[in-house]
Amino acid sequence: MSNNIRRRRFLQTALGVSASALFGANPGWGARQNAVAGSLKVTRLTLYVVNVPERKWWWSDDFYGQPEHQRADNCVVEVETDQGLVGLTRVFRRPDVIAADLSSWIGRDVMKTNLRNPGVALAGAFEQAVLDLRGQALGVPIWQLLGGKLRDRILVAQTTGYKTPENTADQAKWGWDQGFRIYKMKCITAREDTDEKRIRYVVDRIEAIHKVVPDMLVRPDIRWRLRETWAAQEVARRLRGHAMDSLESPINKAAFAGSWSEWRRLRESIHLPIADHIPHQMLVPVFESRGLDHAIVGHDSHLQVLRMSHLAHELGLDGWSQTVAYGPGCAMGLHVAACMPHLTKAYDLVGPYSWIDTLVNEPFRLEESAYAVPDRPGLGYTLNHDAVSKYLVRKQVFA
Repeated sequence: MSNNIRRRRFLQTALGVSASALFGANPGWGARQNAVAGSLKVTRLTLYVVNVPERKWWWSDDFYGQPEHQRADNCVVEVETDQGLVGLTRVFRRPDVIAADLSSWIGRDVMKTNLRNPGVALAGAFEQAVLDLRGQALGVPIWQLLGGKLRDRILVAQTTGYKTPENTADQAKWGWDQGFRIYKMKCITAREDTDEKRIRYVVDRIEAIHKVVPDMLVRPDIRWRLRETWAAQEVARRLRGHAMDSLESPINKAAFAGSWSEWRRLRESIHLPIADHIPHQMLVPVFESRGLDHAIVGHDSHLQVLRMSHLAHELGLDGWSQTVAYGPGCAMGLHVAACMPHLTKAYDLVGPYSWIDTLVNEPFRLEESAYAVPDRPGLGYTLNHDAVSKYLVRKQVFA
């Protein structure tokens, strides 16, 4: 039996994929064979700094205005290899400080890189490129390299920013017509400068939503701006009878004084579930304090997000994570979400509906408030160069 046949049988058995998926007629077969043999080096990077206009009032309406970070340029990188495969990733870093860091990727062997200690700058972005290229080389989607998917579709929330109650209702109605069934909204700005104004801003917007779409579940992201327990209790009291998903980050983080006692008091005194963003080192203390119903996990590293999700699941905490990015980043978010054991609530996937173009060739199709998990090799999404050219700010090549 030849070595090639042995390799094929081994990969079929180990990866659980068909021979056609791995070795069928495919333009990438030669590159896959060489990569499996052990070499896939980064030879060239192309950085695209782009700025895609957002859909009207995705984030904030004209009354509240657009924050600077929503108008910022974004960075997408194509990663070329010596075997002809091209990976795709996004970089969350100011474009003017990226160049020196990207250069550290050149010459790296994708098949030999240890992602727990990659030894490069911008490690989170590099991680996505490595997983995309490995998946292409092996003929499997990224989620298979992350341990295997737990679900075929990812329930998502329509995530948005600051608006008047009237404009909030209009956007929620648009989202319902598109297929969304959960509406997440950022709440409270400097305009709401008293306790009553802050309470009313949350309650008025939810009441406005339910006048036009009564069954839309609402997740107000309060960003800790109700401050005190009594204010969150009052919001919950006024919202009794409304279709609600949870209260996200309702009170001041300092309120728990290291013990989460105020969060537990709030949780035990209202009918709504409470969620917050929890770093890895705080998952066990939060569990022990019984201060939360849902843990929101996040990290620059996708592998670390999965480790956090596994720990939360073992502790009995469910919840979600989030991705805010153009198409290349959102695609990666779907792969990661597919493998998260503690994901029982709607994922915050901000991108496919937020800007007027995703910058990728393959579509994101929303059905019943969910996106399908990609099943194509690697990331499963490729860069739309025509769209990139349309919104290009500048381009830089590293070789």
